Amino acid sequence: MLILKHWIFWYVFPTVQVKLKWPVGEVRIRQEESGIWDYVQSADPNAHYRPWLEETVGAQGWAWDWKMTGNDVADNQLTLKIRRDKAKHATIAAMRWS
Repeated sequence: MLILKHWIFWYVFPTVQVKLKWPVGEVRIRQEESGIWDYVQSADPNAHYRPWLEETVGAQGWAWDWKMTGNDVADNQLTLKIRRDKAKHATIAAMRWS
C-alpha cells in the first residue's frame, strides 16, 4: 500500500518541483536537562528539511516528498515535490535551501 501511495503522489497528484542542494552539516537532535542542545553531523535530507516541512507544509508522502532523480547525486541535489495547493511553501523552501 505504501508503494502505491508513493507512486500516486509522484505521478498523479499535481505538484510543484524544487531542486535543493544536498544537506550536509550539524543537526540539532535533543536538549539536555541543562538547556544545551546536542548536535550531530548528518547528510540525511529528512534530518535537515523534514522538521520544517512537516510543521509548515504537512505530512511527508501526502503534502510533500523528496527523492533523487536523474543526476541528482552527481549534481549534489535532490528533488522536492510539494502538492500544488501548498505551492507557496515550495518558493520558501527554494529560498531557504537552494
